[in-house]
Amino acid sequence: MLYPALVASILITGCNVNLNAGSGASGNGTEVSSDSVSGNGTEVSADSVSGDVAGDAGWEITGGDPWIDSDIKENVVNHDKPDLKDDFHMAVNYEWLKDAEIKEGYTLETPLVEIESETIEKALDIIKDESLNSHDAQLVHDLYNTVIDWDKRDVLGIDPALPVLDDIESLSSIDELTEFISDPARCSCVDTFIVPNVEPGYDEPDRNTVSVDTDVLILEDAAEYHELTNAGERMYEAKKGLYLTLTGKLGIDDAEALERYNSVLSFEEQIASVKLTEADRNSPEIYKLVNNVYTNEEIKNRKGNFPLYEILDGYGFGSSDKYTVMEPEVIEKLDELYIEDNLEIIKSYMSVHWLLNAANKLDRECHEAYIRRNSIIYGTTGSVSDEIEAYDVVLKYIYEPLEREYLKKYDAVDMKKDITGICEDIIDEYKTILKEEDWLSEATVDAAVNKLEHMKIRAVYPDKWTDYSGLDLSELNYVECVRAIELFKRDIQKNMVNEEVDNELWNINILDANAYYSPIDNSINIVLGILGSDVYNDNMSREQILGGIGAVIGHEISHAFDPSGSQFDENGKFTDWWTKEDHEAFEERTQKLIDYYNSITVFKDVNVNGSNVQGEAIADMASIKVMLAMAAGEDDFDYDAFFRGYAAFWRQSTLYENEYYKAKANPHPMNYLRTNVTLQQYDEFLETYGISEGDGMYLAPEDRVTVW
Repeated sequence: MLYPALVASILITGCNVNLNAGSGASGNGTEVSSDSVSGNGTEVSADSVSGDVAGDAGWEITGGDPWIDSDIKENVVNHDKPDLKDDFHMAVNYEWLKDAEIKEGYTLETPLVEIESETIEKALDIIKDESLNSHDAQLVHDLYNTVIDWDKRDVLGIDPALPVLDDIESLSSIDELTEFISDPARCSCVDTFIVPNVEPGYDEPDRNTVSVDTDVLILEDAAEYHELTNAGERMYEAKKGLYLTLTGKLGIDDAEALERYNSVLSFEEQIASVKLTEADRNSPEIYKLVNNVYTNEEIKNRKGNFPLYEILDGYGFGSSDKYTVMEPEVIEKLDELYIEDNLEIIKSYMSVHWLLNAANKLDRECHEAYIRRNSIIYGTTGSVSDEIEAYDVVLKYIYEPLEREYLKKYDAVDMKKDITGICEDIIDEYKTILKEEDWLSEATVDAAVNKLEHMKIRAVYPDKWTDYSGLDLSELNYVECVRAIELFKRDIQKNMVNEEVDNELWNINILDANAYYSPIDNSINIVLGILGSDVYNDNMSREQILGGIGAVIGHEISHAFDPSGSQFDENGKFTDWWTKEDHEAFEERTQKLIDYYNSITVFKDVNVNGSNVQGEAIADMASIKVMLAMAAGEDDFDYDAFFRGYAAFWRQSTLYENEYYKAKANPHPMNYLRTNVTLQQYDEFLETYGISEGDGMYLAPEDRVTVW
């Protein structure tokens, strides 16, 4: 992507920019900051969470090499404007970077935030229009008004979480526990170790199968349970503070609550010992790791304590011909843990996770504790407005009804035609470039071109939608709304088991300021939400189009040939279509790119993780190569405008915490590197600005790391 979810994040290679998540609507979004997180009398200051804490507590943000990290504002305001021959990204964007202000509740400011703001303003006009009387509009109004009605939420307090807690607490045996976790009506939105979904199979992308993923742990990355990092410490302390606030409202003593919280972490440590880490999930090897296919008979007749088939059958998925079990070692570990002696700790696991997940859906006190929790993790300040928070919730849970109403008011037919045409032109140019790759054999080139010829273009909005007529959210509180939506979507999935995949249903959020490549159906998805401001508008020059939306489209197409996307053929089947020699050459070129990124220091002693960012970096570079090939056919093409436009697209001002997490686990390079490293690969760039050996932007031909 321009930034990926495991099924959704594995299946979609995209560029999801975490803009805001004050509401918790976005799982990895930005949140609100404070100097400490308090939990019913227990206060944990940011300083005590780790020795590597926010700027005013001594975080080292300087020391970047070969460029300072200009994504961090302090680095910009404390440095003079550089020569563009030495640091093109900072030089071109200097004034913007120096003046940029991160909105309250956000972790960053970028052009995509500006585009998102335009979309939000339009969408809120629809949401607030009570004269709209369609079923879609009613659903949107019901959920939005439920979220924004703080008077009612404050009256309800923590009560909406109690029925589930009471149900969990009532379980007196493993058999009763099995009944609970096998009944979606009872356990909806409760973490019950596995997450089943119906979706295309890797080996048969034209037919739906059932995938079985596993819960996200409290510390999120399984690697944190092996060796706790500063980020893991902050995660631990922040969620502990939130949990103690919630249990305090339940009248539970802090010492007792803390003992339960820590016991769950100890229990999770056993699961984490066999669970995939974030590094695993970012690796191109992830598809091989998770593509573990079992027949119905194998799942039904498996020996083990954990009731895998009973759960799947309870969800209505018991008739699936095949199942993809993403982490079979976790299931085997659960066979060891799912015993009568562990009943109480399993109940604690579910109740602790339930409260942590429900916190932002309860009263103001709980929600503010959730915001404080996120501030420790992400470093944000303030909070988004109640309106934006409620909008985020609607967009997360029922985006299609909102999108249909949006398209009724804001016509995008011409935009759809235009973007489709641009996609087709870029795909055609990409074919030419592939045919000129002298390091590939004819057989591999033919297979790659065939993949391009079969690539699906999903531009702006779909023509077919999911039917939401069976969903009713009237008279429900926030927690009940979310659970009702979950059950509604589960019911839809029941009817998809073993059926052919309906590729006309996109099942993606088109109001998101994002773009995606999906290897499972070989599609590029250039959605409505990214088409605004400086990325795409009616008044753009050809140079601006190629440097903006053109580069975005080229990037997504390129994901079909990055280390992950290249493992899927023209139909989205997980298969090897390379010759042995070509694949070895591809890996050699990729390793050179990884090594170069590994050599770049972000700040202090933190270097880029080249393995993590390889796919996105390859897509960035291939995209520019395609754009430059198209530019070569233009009369009087203004290369300066093109390169400046590209740099402006990637300008970003962010918080140290966000940049630290990005360096640690994110599959995308820092934005300043997406400009500088990408552009320094091309003679057209160096020649436009007279960049030569000795300049900071210079990279000798033999040192360049483009894969395509």
